[in-house]
Amino acid sequence: MSDSLDQKCKLLLKEPEIRFAGFLDMMGNLIVGHFREGVEPLKDENERKKMFIEAVLRIRTRQEFDENLGPVTYAAARRKNVVTLTFFMDDKVLFISTDPDVDIDKTAYKILEICS
Repeated sequence: MSDSLDQKCKLLLKEPEIRFAGFLDMMGNLIVGHFREGVEPLKDENERKKMFIEAVLRIRTRQEFDENLGPVTYAAARRKNVVTLTFFMDDKVLFISTDPDVDIDKTAYKILEICS
C-alpha cells in the first residue's frame, strides 16, 4: 500500500509547481512523503507535524457537512510563501504544498488526475 502511495508522491513531484507531496493517516501522521529535489522546507519537522494534524482535523470537521453539502473535493489555503492543498482519498489525506503563484483549480485537478 505505501509503495503505491510513494509512487503517487513521486509522480506528483514531477510537476514543477509542487514542492511537497505526502499522504497522512487520520491521526495526522506522515505515512509517506517527499519534497521535490532542491526544495528547502519552510518549516522544521515538528512544525510540519503540527500542520499535518491541523489539516486532518479540518478535513474531519468538514465531513460533518457532507450529507447536506456533498463531500469536499479539495481544500486550499493561499499564503504568502506557499499554497497548501488537501484531498481526502480513501482513508488517507493527501497533503500538497506548491509554489505561491499557482492556479489553484488547475493544479488541484491535475493532482486529482494523477492520483485517480
